[in-house]
Amino acid sequence: MKLSLRNLIALELISSALILIALGRTWVTATYSESGFPSVSLSLSANQLDSSVNGIALAAIASALGAIATRGVFRRMVGVVIALLGCGVVFTTVRLINNLDQLVGLQFEQAIGREVSGWVAETSILTWPVAVSGLVVAMCGLVIAIKSFDGGMSKRYERNTDRKSELTPWQAMDQGIDPTIQGPSNEQLD
Repeated sequence: MKLSLRNLIALELISSALILIALGRTWVTATYSESGFPSVSLSLSANQLDSSVNGIALAAIASALGAIATRGVFRRMVGVVIALLGCGVVFTTVRLINNLDQLVGLQFEQAIGREVSGWVAETSILTWPVAVSGLVVAMCGLVIAIKSFDGGMSKRYERNTDRKSELTPWQAMDQGIDPTIQGPSNEQLD
């Protein structure tokens, strides 16, 4: 795969979309049972546990669009922001996993109405795709910040104001001149 701005932005957008999809899936299935009461089961997504990763992934998508719209030093600054957002995804995911017991305990407290302990939980492997995708976003941002890209439109689409007397009909219409009338030298424009 060629290292172009288009490919980097596509890779970043795909990684950010993967993060958003994985955050909506079930990360933890927990069950609490107490004698004399029915058991309580919770299926929790990462968004239910901590929604900050979702916001960071959305900001990464918006920053990708910012990299398309800018050039030069501003594109490099957007690349730094994208790299920081990717690192933020990884950091927040690791923090979420480290505080998983506390976050699940809070969900049980809200469901049951009191603090409980002794629940059993199974976690999914969705943390790995999110962490790896966060690293990919960070690397894409780093490359955008470091490498210069020759983005932009071709010179043929720019206006040439040097040759006003040699206007084609399309150029005349582009400048607001009616090509069917006589030109300044009393010649009809071709």
